[in-house]
Amino acid sequence: MKDLQCVLSGMLWLLGPPLLMILRHKKTGARFYPAIIAFPVCIPVFFLGGAIRSVFSTEDFAGYYIRQGILYGILEEGAKFLVLRFHLTNYDSRKDAVSYGIGHAAFEAFGSGMTCLGLTGTGRAAPDLLLHTVWAVPAHIAWTVSLTVLIFYGIYTDKWKRLLPIAMLLHAAGNMVQGIFMESAATVIYILLTAGQCFAAYRCWQTMGQWEPAAWNADFNTDE
Repeated sequence: MKDLQCVLSGMLWLLGPPLLMILRHKKTGARFYPAIIAFPVCIPVFFLGGAIRSVFSTEDFAGYYIRQGILYGILEEGAKFLVLRFHLTNYDSRKDAVSYGIGHAAFEAFGSGMTCLGLTGTGRAAPDLLLHTVWAVPAHIAWTVSLTVLIFYGIYTDKWKRLLPIAMLLHAAGNMVQGIFMESAATVIYILLTAGQCFAAYRCWQTMGQWEPAAWNADFNTDE
């Protein structure tokens, strides 16, 4: 039974974000390129993060996770800002921000999915692995997309000097709580943070919808 949970959990992580992106494309015409470019962007970011994290002392348990959270908050959200601001200049619809967020989530979900599959046959999987995965996959996508929308809104409104640090701090907080607190408390805090981020991102989404030209809100028949 544990092996089945490992396989199902791994497939949910691996297939969840790509399937969501495909459904969004079919329903709204959202373009694929912002999601695809997230992969080559994330690779050096996570390698750099891992190299820097390797020198952190683990003697101070809480301090280690605080430094790790701040590190990845700066690197990941900073990379998103640079790509959205300077590379995806022709992908300036709010839909493209969501697509990039899904692509970023897919990169991280790939690692989680492979980890779950790697537990198959080892007997080391948690009894509630599948139950945890069922809520963790959509929560992770919502977390990543909401932060991406906040950064995109900051660029869109020229308020990025305020919103980018906020996104970095929110990312850091999400990483910290999952390492510092017990699992039950960390889950509650993480869900509350995600809900708050999603609400803020939704308000930004609504505002951008009022300002975007009609062509940006129309469905796209082809990807650029």
